[in-house]
Amino acid sequence: MNFVYHNVPDPMVGTKLVPLNQMSDGMADVKEFNLKKYEGREEILERKVPLLNCSWNDVLQFTPVHPQKVFELQVEMGLIPKVHDAKFFEIPIESFDPDKTAVFFKTAPGEENVTVKWLKDVDFKKLTEIPEATINYYKSLVGTGELPFNYQFIPHILHLGSLDISKMKIITTS
Repeated sequence: MNFVYHNVPDPMVGTKLVPLNQMSDGMADVKEFNLKKYEGREEILERKVPLLNCSWNDVLQFTPVHPQKVFELQVEMGLIPKVHDAKFFEIPIESFDPDKTAVFFKTAPGEENVTVKWLKDVDFKKLTEIPEATINYYKSLVGTGELPFNYQFIPHILHLGSLDISKMKIITTS
């Protein structure tokens, strides 16, 4: 079975993952917390997502690369001291509506390096390894003291709308 991963929000409100644009007024604190990830990069929030015909704010984002691999590579390269304890939903890709799920590829800085394809049109197995562009990005940070964007240049699985996670397995990195 093939899986994608999404961090377990803290606090987790309800039993659904909800895109930023769908968060109700009652979730203002959660929305504000998640918006902090985009400080200094606010333009990303309005990025248009081809195929899905929406904004970045309208989709949920998942990684097809197991988070443990990402953090272990960062430790190996000296970017972080150890793999921190973190919780992630492990979600079977069959959980997604194929007409609402795309793969966002970005291979280098700049919107000209972006490609979006339907998930159903991609060989999923090829998405589960850390891309060379990500490895090179991590290498560029070695010795700078700058923390990496964990999933830079890793394909993102984008799902338009919310997702019920009430029955999803939770895994922990450490």
